[in-house]
Amino acid sequence: MKRNLFFAATMLLAAAVSCQKAEPLAETDAANAALTRAYNMTPKITIYVETNDVNPLNAGDYLLSDGTPYASIVELFASNIHAETVGGIVRPTLYLNDKMTNLLENGGTEKYIKPLQDKGIKVLLTVLGDWAGIGLANMNDTQAEQFAKILAYAVEKYGLDGIGFDDEYANYSTALVRGSFGNIITKLRGLMPADKLITVFQYGNCGASQIDAAAGALIDYVYTNFSPYNTGIGVAGVTKTHYAPIAINLGSYYTTSAINNYGDNAYKAEQNGYGAIMHFNLRTKSDRDPLKLFNAIADGAYGETVTCENGNRPQDWTFVPGGFTISIDDVQ
Repeated sequence: MKRNLFFAATMLLAAAVSCQKAEPLAETDAANAALTRAYNMTPKITIYVETNDVNPLNAGDYLLSDGTPYASIVELFASNIHAETVGGIVRPTLYLNDKMTNLLENGGTEKYIKPLQDKGIKVLLTVLGDWAGIGLANMNDTQAEQFAKILAYAVEKYGLDGIGFDDEYANYSTALVRGSFGNIITKLRGLMPADKLITVFQYGNCGASQIDAAAGALIDYVYTNFSPYNTGIGVAGVTKTHYAPIAINLGSYYTTSAINNYGDNAYKAEQNGYGAIMHFNLRTKSDRDPLKLFNAIADGAYGETVTCENGNRPQDWTFVPGGFTISIDDVQ
């Protein structure tokens, strides 16, 4: 209740200065204001959804007291980096597995992505390796160019709000290419509209040898590697307004004291000007109910409460054997 007590004192002071009552917003104005506020809250709440078994619409069911969503960003976890060999040349591809394909293809975006966006939530596609020997840290300049074009194409094709990067599971089979990760980020930023987002999970090869300050300055948000409060920004060029010092695994159980601690840390994050708070692996509400945790964080960060209008939406789309692959031939 620390935020609420602070705001109560502020409101009493304001009331002493003036007793003039503001005119209520018209219904359409209020709706537009709510949509704007949904993404403009700071620190922003990011929720990763494991699309192998959880419906992403559940992330939009958690609402602040004015009806705007608790989440500012939803990351679809995850698409994969694969490779193909054409004429003896290795080229990167983007792979949607059997469970993710119909979230985006065959009308999936209208059913599972657009409703989140209509609430003011930005929806990003997370990209990570898949034991294919190729990843964010070992692409040459030609491969980086091809992969950036594929990602920009996917963002446009599916009406997404950007790309999130996570350097895991690549199983690198060739030497790393210094600066590869940053090169992909730089090229992608140049190919996407300015309002599209790029995020990076602070793990794997995302240090100075891979992302220099120029590329780091193009990233919208960097998320710490699972910590209650880690202020150590590990990517050059990233300021605290673009950094999440808190990263929570929602697949775990949390004691009351741990939940209260996260609330305290959310307050510190807001007071110290950090840009985001990351939540990973949203479960259905009946499996791992996050409402107490979300309330503690919302109170600490915003002086707000959170309610849930469902949270148990099922995985109701059909799987596509073999998944779906996007190659540079689809782009050009």
